[in-house]
Amino acid sequence: MGGPGENPLSLWMLSFLETLYSGVLSHLWGLGAAAMAIFAAALVAYWREQARNGTNWVLAPLTRALPWNKDDQPSTKQTEILACDITLIDIYLLDTAGKLARYQKTSRFVVMTDEVSSYNEGVTADGSAAEFVSMRGMVVETVKEHGFYISRIDLGETMRTGSRFTNTYCADLLNCFINSEEQWSQELVFPTNHLTLQVHFPKARPPKSVRCKAIQGTVDKLVKQTARMVELYGRKSIVWELDKPGAHAVFKLEWSW
Repeated sequence: MGGPGENPLSLWMLSFLETLYSGVLSHLWGLGAAAMAIFAAALVAYWREQARNGTNWVLAPLTRALPWNKDDQPSTKQTEILACDITLIDIYLLDTAGKLARYQKTSRFVVMTDEVSSYNEGVTADGSAAEFVSMRGMVVETVKEHGFYISRIDLGETMRTGSRFTNTYCADLLNCFINSEEQWSQELVFPTNHLTLQVHFPKARPPKSVRCKAIQGTVDKLVKQTARMVELYGRKSIVWELDKPGAHAVFKLEWSW
């Protein structure tokens, strides 16, 4: 029971405290080891996520170029973010051979979503297109997708719901109108209240005839002949005006010259 003079109760308390201290110490070591294991697992998961994100960033240009990663439709379909009050499209045929032309699209937009700081414009070309310019903001990238040249335009500011802005997008068209019978097809990506399509001809080679069509799927359908041959800017032009043409509609203007 102990030496002379020792209190049995004190000896029991001492034994109890030693056991308690040993248990607490063992428990603390266990908690510390568990915490370290949890921290190590979280750290490994974090670096795995960072490595995966870094790999995706490095390989993004390659993966975008793979054919199975391309969308079936051009990426200009943004009807959920913008609408157009009016759109004016001018095609300037700059030489009599039809080798050089200028595309100019001016639209007055309404912001339909919470905020917009960039959007896409697109132009198609039977030959090729170059020199893409945005009068507002700047063109930060142009890629070719399924026959469309798609330009991403950074507006340089954030536009809120209901805001309106006007922009003009231009491109050079090369070797696009070299035949005696030619056409221009225009897809309306955004909901549009009014569209005016104008084709301006060289003085030495005016238009002879004109036809209006709408494209439905793969079928060209003749529509009411509302395009007019008029005098504009000192030369002959074709002007076709359409009220409430909607979105994703495709119109074709055909002419001989």
